[in-house]
Amino acid sequence: MNWPAAIAAGWHPVAEVARLGRRSLARRLLGEPLVVFAGEGGPVVLRDRCPHRGMPLSRGRVEAGRIVCPYHGWAFGAGGACRAVPGAASVPAVAADALPVRVVAGLVWTSLGEGPFPALPPAMTDEGLDRFWWVPAASRARVLDALENHLDPAHPHHVHPWIVRAPDRRVPTRVEVRVDADGASATYREQARATGLLPRLFEGHRTTSIGRLWPPTIGEVAFEGPHGLRLSIAVVFAPEEKAVTRPYAHFATLRGRVPAALKRGLLKAVHWPILAQDRRALAAQASREGPYAIGPLDFLGPAIWAFANGRTPEPRAYEAEMLL
Repeated sequence: MNWPAAIAAGWHPVAEVARLGRRSLARRLLGEPLVVFAGEGGPVVLRDRCPHRGMPLSRGRVEAGRIVCPYHGWAFGAGGACRAVPGAASVPAVAADALPVRVVAGLVWTSLGEGPFPALPPAMTDEGLDRFWWVPAASRARVLDALENHLDPAHPHHVHPWIVRAPDRRVPTRVEVRVDADGASATYREQARATGLLPRLFEGHRTTSIGRLWPPTIGEVAFEGPHGLRLSIAVVFAPEEKAVTRPYAHFATLRGRVPAALKRGLLKAVHWPILAQDRRALAAQASREGPYAIGPLDFLGPAIWAFANGRTPEPRAYEAEMLL
């Protein structure tokens, strides 16, 4: 498949560091099977193929920072080099195909190309916030569809009625859109009390909601009250196949009287139905091909597609009105 240029060359997460232990993780990225494991000096990402007889290394076990092939027991360490061959006095100068690795914000990232590492939302590394990662299973969705869906203000009334937005209550809202070389954002100035269950539970009085694009595949939705941030939901969308995407969702809230563990449980519980509803919509969308029309509320869609294809959109800033 011909992937959009910035996605093909970019860095993508393949695992949470906290998930790496005695077992390896089988992953796919841009259609390529990979294996991720805890090596002696840190996480290791290899193409999921033993160079000896082609066996998937992800079916093997991890021992002393090496992954052991389940077929003949060949062991491979950091850099993919073969470290041991059971029963033999020598080790051949062969290696499994290793990919570059970066550990940032609690995730293991890798790349199949040579693109730059993406800028991350500050909430992902802000030690003053209560933060956690939630990584559901991959599901049927095209990566750019999933990214746009996360940043789209128009679908919650229909897809998430009463959980995120009331289906029949809309208020005039001023929207400030900004596009520059670093990404794009849409800021919604809300002046009425939120009607959905989620904002009432976690935000109190909301004054502003913001959708931010961190190219090429990161979308952040942040909600602010009179005293600043209430909730940030930043999602890194990892493209596993043409129509299979895994979301790495980062939640951040202000520290307060509510214990972080309790907030984590409540946020995940509320977002389970939201995730299920989005998955149904995205799976149906993925079964259709063809060009998209641009509507008056598609504030960030054009920037998403431009950055993904390696084009920097023309800088612009404007205001619009909508019923939100």
